[in-house]
Amino acid sequence: MRQLITGLSFLVSQSMMAAGIPVYVDKAVITQVQSGTAASGRVVAGEIYTLSAEISESIRSMAVRVGDRVEAGDELARLDDTEIRNNLKSLNNRMRYLKAQLVLLNQRKAVREQQLRRAQSLTTKDLLTRDATEEVELNVIKAESDVGKTLYELEDLKIEIADVEGQLNHTQVTVGTSGRIIEVNVTEGQYVRSGDRLFQLLPDLGVEVEAEVRPEAYESVSVGQIITGKIRQSFYDLKVRALIAEQNQRTGSRTIRLQFVSPPKENLVLGEPIDLRLPIGQMSEQITIAKDAVMPSKDGHRIVLIIDGRAEPRRITLGVGVGSRIAVTKGVKAGDLVVTQGQEGLRKGQKVSILGDQS
Repeated sequence: MRQLITGLSFLVSQSMMAAGIPVYVDKAVITQVQSGTAASGRVVAGEIYTLSAEISESIRSMAVRVGDRVEAGDELARLDDTEIRNNLKSLNNRMRYLKAQLVLLNQRKAVREQQLRRAQSLTTKDLLTRDATEEVELNVIKAESDVGKTLYELEDLKIEIADVEGQLNHTQVTVGTSGRIIEVNVTEGQYVRSGDRLFQLLPDLGVEVEAEVRPEAYESVSVGQIITGKIRQSFYDLKVRALIAEQNQRTGSRTIRLQFVSPPKENLVLGEPIDLRLPIGQMSEQITIAKDAVMPSKDGHRIVLIIDGRAEPRRITLGVGVGSRIAVTKGVKAGDLVVTQGQEGLRKGQKVSILGDQS
């Protein structure tokens, strides 16, 4: 059986080799591109969430540490809820007592009202003195007063119970967005007061890029513009969020802030460097290829061309990014077919089979 499987695998492998390795390609085209300049930036915190204590209690348990990744709805810590639960139990018992008391008071009121109607009937027939009738009227008023007081206590108790239930909910410290814990300010067993800072969270899209750039580059970019950045051998599209007009007096440079278009694939470290390609100068016609085609290498970048149905690895020099494409200043000519999927592991001269064109 093993020999049969091995034989079949060999036949399939030979068949694929004969047909060529399946790949997707993109065509190198000429695009209007603004010339670029290199700049260095760093990863910074664009937005940090602070989670504070909503009630004053001691920390019963901790679920996270610095550096942990959390998802929306995850529990970070739980405060001691023993006293709150006991208080809530007592309030609910009082609620049941008042409701039972209200039933009795309404029954008493009904009896008093019935007595008043009989007294009024006897008074009209001169069978009962006016003083005796007034005494019955006072009993009715007293019964109505007791019912009203109990109703007021019930409403007041509902508010108190809702407040305690809210306190109970606040004993569970949860996070409303996914991200990474960057600061923990409490320990298990510690007593905290309402408003004390417990955790700080860096959201997934909470990291930004900050870069000081030369005046000519600063003048060439605009808010909302997409710029290419490279960090840890990975390319990212960054959108210019803010242009800070303040100028560095020593260097003459100005600061720009950029945000990631899509969440970074890796957990980026605050302060980590990132290489940027900023547009500068006039628009010009340049050859561009899909960013998916580019592979980082020890001495720069490379791609795999398809020439006469066979793979041709080639080193290239990159220019500025243009959306999902990137300019190539050396190594490619217009019309070349560049592999965008399946290029990893392709050897020079290896036969390929084109599955689709992504250009």
